[in-house]
Amino acid sequence: MTRLRTTVIVKTDLVESTPRIAGLSESELITLLSQQKRFISEVIARNDGRIIRGEGDAFWISFPSVTAAVLAAIDIHQNLRAMQAGKGDKNRLAMRIVITVGDVLHEAEDMHGQAMSLTARIEKITPADEIYLSHAAWLILPKAEVPTAFVNEFALKGIREPERIYRVEQKRRTRSIADQYIVFTDVRRYTSYSKSKTVEEIEGFLLDHDDLVNEICEEHGGMVRNNQGDRYFLTFQELHQTLAALEKLCQRWKDMVHRYGLGLSVGLHKGDVHILRSYVFGNDIHTTVHLTDLCRWVFPDHECSVIVSQRIRGEVHGTTWEPRFRELPPDQIMRDPYRTLAQEYGACQFIVGDLSSNAVGP
Repeated sequence: MTRLRTTVIVKTDLVESTPRIAGLSESELITLLSQQKRFISEVIARNDGRIIRGEGDAFWISFPSVTAAVLAAIDIHQNLRAMQAGKGDKNRLAMRIVITVGDVLHEAEDMHGQAMSLTARIEKITPADEIYLSHAAWLILPKAEVPTAFVNEFALKGIREPERIYRVEQKRRTRSIADQYIVFTDVRRYTSYSKSKTVEEIEGFLLDHDDLVNEICEEHGGMVRNNQGDRYFLTFQELHQTLAALEKLCQRWKDMVHRYGLGLSVGLHKGDVHILRSYVFGNDIHTTVHLTDLCRWVFPDHECSVIVSQRIRGEVHGTTWEPRFRELPPDQIMRDPYRTLAQEYGACQFIVGDLSSNAVGP
């Protein structure tokens, strides 16, 4: 059965992705495309959209209104930047998005029609990081809610009349993500390790480390916000997924210890994350980093250890996770420079593995 109806069409496309993707390993490419599809799917679901089809790193999407499409497009751009926080404009992947509206032939799980052709033509002239609108889409859009600007009138191949094109005016401002479970990891003794090993040996560790972190994030709904060599900054949206991810990370790290002889310190806190272009900042991030430093201080010889704030400790009360938390001995956390941290945020150990042998303190 086929039918013709007016439909809002959105096309997303990564700009100049081929040379950048060509330099990725198979696992890195799979991770990138998987993360991209996941965050795009989440955004369009929040705005009642539906993926029509995917074409490599591009997606065709339909929406119930132009307003919903524009808000989703802005959200997609912000999410893509957030996923690559810490990367400069030259190193990050950028996306262009086109929004049109028109009569479309719906056939099975696909769509056809002039609006689809117009979308493809406008895509060719859309710069990176921009959202372009066809004239028909612009006419429907409430101007008071979404600011736009006229770009130009273009003669497009295969389109009978010149098309007036508009762009969405996106304000460059800080995006705040509230109530994130913030994880910071730091490899112990990595500096001395890197000074004593060959480039090939260091590369082997870094690749194994990166594969492990990305695999665990993919499995438990986490996102890599930034990494600098042996240090990773991750966020999760749910407590259970966060703790399950950390448990899996510590369990899998035993193999890393066997292969490379390096331990891992982990800090976990809950709070807000602020993102401005490629910058990620916030006091709660600093707190998490300090918890990781405290973890390295308290457990200098553990294979993998995790210290969490009292806010996390409070959230596990009454859950099956509660028995896995132990208060740290006062003499361990009441020394400078951790006295203020312990007094303000508290500090507990999240125990992975045998509860009887891994805990410290009473």
